[in-house]
Amino acid sequence: MQRKIQTAPLILLLLVAAMMLPTTPTVFAEPDRMDWTARIADMDQALKRGDASATQAAWREAYVAAHVSRGWPAMIAVGDAAMRASGLVGAQVSEVHARRSYLTALLRARRQASLDGVLAAGDAFGRLGDKAVVKQALDVATDLAERSGDGAARRRVQSFQTQWAPRT
Repeated sequence: MQRKIQTAPLILLLLVAAMMLPTTPTVFAEPDRMDWTARIADMDQALKRGDASATQAAWREAYVAAHVSRGWPAMIAVGDAAMRASGLVGAQVSEVHARRSYLTALLRARRQASLDGVLAAGDAFGRLGDKAVVKQALDVATDLAERSGDGAARRRVQSFQTQWAPRT
């Protein structure tokens, strides 16, 4: 014997349940950005005070907030913040944190087909002296510029190559 399911009450029940689910308003998109920038500002204040543990804690919070933001600019900013902290928390620790942040930025920029992001990450790796990743960033940037068919994009990539060619 088969049971016949009445669809009207079932649909009504599903609609009521869906209306009770929590929703995230789009207003929260901007506070995410503010969260990582605020954490970087906290880190910079701790740096000025010479408080290494507060500097590291604020940097970790900035990294998490930047990671959640899903944007490459946040990861570049967090990597730069890590490098500013090198005098207080140690160059090796700071470079490891910066490298991880810059690599995440490079991967996100490539996925988003952002020439600006790829070049910014490549520049950051250039400042770290990482010739291999600068070369990879250059390859990605060249590909993006070629696919875009934009002459200005090609010139920007050429300028980047000229800037880092003696070091690569």
